[in-house]
Amino acid sequence: MAARGADARDRRTGHAERARHHTQRALRFLPNNDKVVAQSGLRQVDGIVGDDLDLAVLQRSRRMDRTLQKLQAEKYATSPIAEPLGLLQAAGVQHIGVKSATFEVYGDWDQETLASAAAYAERALAFWNDATEGVEGYPLRGEPQRRLVFLRQKATWASVVQKHGGKDAQFTIENASATTLGDAHVATAEDVELVRDLSVRWVTQDCSGLRTDAMREGIGHAVVAMFFGKNLVFSVGKEEPGGTFAGNRERAKLQLPDLDTWRELAVEMAWQRAGVPAARLPLLKAAQFPNDARIKAWSFCDYLLRADPRLLLRLNATMSKSRNEADVIAAFQQTAGRSLLELEERWRRFWTEDSPLKKAVVGKTTPLEATSRDASAWLEQLNRGREQLGGKAVGWSSQASVACKEHVEYLKANKDQRGPGKEDTQLAGKPAFTAAGRSFAGKALVWTRDKDPKKALEQWLVLPGYRDVLLNRNLDTVGIYADAGVVVVDGDRGVAGDQRMTVTWPAADREGGRTSALVGAAVDAELFGPGLAKLLAQQKSKQKQIGVPVSLHFFGGGASDVRCKVTSNGKDVPGVLSAGDGTSRRTSAPGMWVFYPLGPWPRSDVQVQWEWNGGSHTVTFAPQ
Repeated sequence: MAARGADARDRRTGHAERARHHTQRALRFLPNNDKVVAQSGLRQVDGIVGDDLDLAVLQRSRRMDRTLQKLQAEKYATSPIAEPLGLLQAAGVQHIGVKSATFEVYGDWDQETLASAAAYAERALAFWNDATEGVEGYPLRGEPQRRLVFLRQKATWASVVQKHGGKDAQFTIENASATTLGDAHVATAEDVELVRDLSVRWVTQDCSGLRTDAMREGIGHAVVAMFFGKNLVFSVGKEEPGGTFAGNRERAKLQLPDLDTWRELAVEMAWQRAGVPAARLPLLKAAQFPNDARIKAWSFCDYLLRADPRLLLRLNATMSKSRNEADVIAAFQQTAGRSLLELEERWRRFWTEDSPLKKAVVGKTTPLEATSRDASAWLEQLNRGREQLGGKAVGWSSQASVACKEHVEYLKANKDQRGPGKEDTQLAGKPAFTAAGRSFAGKALVWTRDKDPKKALEQWLVLPGYRDVLLNRNLDTVGIYADAGVVVVDGDRGVAGDQRMTVTWPAADREGGRTSALVGAAVDAELFGPGLAKLLAQQKSKQKQIGVPVSLHFFGGGASDVRCKVTSNGKDVPGVLSAGDGTSRRTSAPGMWVFYPLGPWPRSDVQVQWEWNGGSHTVTFAPQ
């Protein structure tokens, strides 16, 4: 409490740094205290508190980690290539080839090794596409090189380069062990680990669009290290003995491929404030590439990939209009709209502070994941859904997650309690039953159908009460627990805002009152549980399917005298308007009204006219 009081005094007197110090102390000792987080002016994700850039680093890091885990487990089919590769045939090299969905891999290795290379190339492509999904500038217009060639001996590789390398062939042979010939990457690779390293590295570098030597090297190191925990390839020249950075001991360390050693060097560089500045990276050429630049290129490209991949492209682009570091700083400010020096300071702070953020990124576990290993992916998808609907991301509340965990344990102990109506309550006498759990379950979002959060969220938008959580602008945190294919979310207790607003779904967002939202023409009525079954029975309807219901949501207050007129081709669409009875979150939420059509939607445009005390909204959609 004393820390919070001191924080307030320091803010009033303008001592920003001292205020930040007290805030960090309060967050250190009370990281899950909602008042401390609110007073800090920061946000919270997965139990980690930070500003927007900190949390972007965390969220993207955890997303990339989960993608890697998934991709490493996937199998990729390959088949032999009957025709020889002209590049190798002309040089008299005996070889075989395999192909995957995207890549062709050739060489004098065995078929199993080449198939492994193709699989890792596919994984690298899928990883990059997922890591940059929705990022401006990606995917690039061009394709990555689809032909990869691996040769066991340097002499064999040299014969191919001599044949096809043109006037620069001898220079390449003397100074490299890998090059690009025509439409193929070609390398000497003495062992399987090197084959896999290059498969990931080449695809990453091609997809990144980075063309400056140091940044191309850096992004290759960054993604290869994520895949394998080490780097085996230096694709640009090494520094000759001499120089000042960290001395001979550190130069020897740099030759070690393991990531822990590289992290140690990055920390030393950040503490010393020595070595190559970020503004020099776009200007460096392969022939003059000091050791400290190698560590800086890796760690800074890694940081920007985690923070915002657009920044990689912006920094790379400064080369065309820069002669020196000052030019790079000015060009980056102009194109990226932010300070490169400030980003470098954030990079430095990330590496030198023993912060929960760094521990979560390096250790690959957040407080949320330590509590519930699967929950983080569900929270991320929930926030994607909220942001797509115009809302803000919500944080995680450990307190609100206690009841979620208890209900998950109940459902795990009672596998016969599955499906709408059963999983939305608890039965007395069943293992793990509690009276509080029975009351909580009806208000919670409960899901046992899909283990894939993305597929589940598509269904959550169908259910009006679950949809309400995605739309609520006043929601600040949620409770969440997931295990063994069961996920439970508390979307009620984390309401912190008091904005009074009215939201319709779908809402008109185009000229003429049309919407871009996809409204399903038909969905199984049983998905909505007993609440809808009761409404249909009252209407003497025996429909097994209905159209996806439309809804009106009042947040921060309610409204009376709600009316809803639904027509298609000038005729009324039969349906029932309901405010919900509060028994199940699938069909109920505070301040929500729902129109359920008494059957599938017509196959022509549907117009919905909402009216309530103080407002109205009209929207037209074409059922899908």
